[in-house]
Order: sequence, then structure tokens, then C-alpha cells
Amino acid sequence: MSNWKNFERRVASRVGGKRIPITGRKCLDIDHPTLDIECKYRKNLPVWLFKDAWSQANTGSGIPVIAVGEYNSSDIFTIISIDTLVKLLERSIIDVNDGKTPTP
Repeated sequence: MSNWKNFERRVASRVGGKRIPITGRKCLDIDHPTLDIECKYRKNLPVWLFKDAWSQANTGSGIPVIAVGEYNSSDIFTIISIDTLVKLLERSIIDVNDGKTPTP
């Protein structure tokens, strides 16, 4: 089995979603009720972004986030660890339900 398929399965497992096989795929890699997830798996990631900037983001006491933008574009993208994203989403869902964990 290929590494990228395993990566997609790992992502789906972490967020509580399901990997969409290529045969049934129209665009996204993971089926999830809230998140639209497209996975990208590479042998190497840019050091300046995923080593240097991530190290800097982890020096504070808050949630580490990297904000990335492109010259002459108003778009801003954020990078956050998947575990932190899941925790934040779980907390926000509990908060919306008056502090109670929602029942399926």
C-alpha cells in the first residue's frame, strides 16, 4: 500500500472522518461532516515554514499557529497541528451545546 494512502487514512482517523477512495473521489480526500480536507503528502516540506516558523510559533504560551500570505494577495492561510485543530473544534462544539458533549 502506498505511503500517501496511509497518510490519508491517518488524517481521516485523527479527525473522525473517512478516506474517500480514488474511484469514488470527485475532489476531496476525506469525508467529514464539518471539514473539507485535501491531503498533500510530500517527501520533504519547506524547512523555512515547517521547521523554522513552526519552532518560532512554539516559543509562546498560546496555541502555535503559522499565518502565511502571498505578496499582493488578501488571502491569509493558517497552519496548525491537526491535534490542536481537533481539540479546538471539540471545545467549540461543546460550548455551542451549553457545555454538554453532543449525542450522536
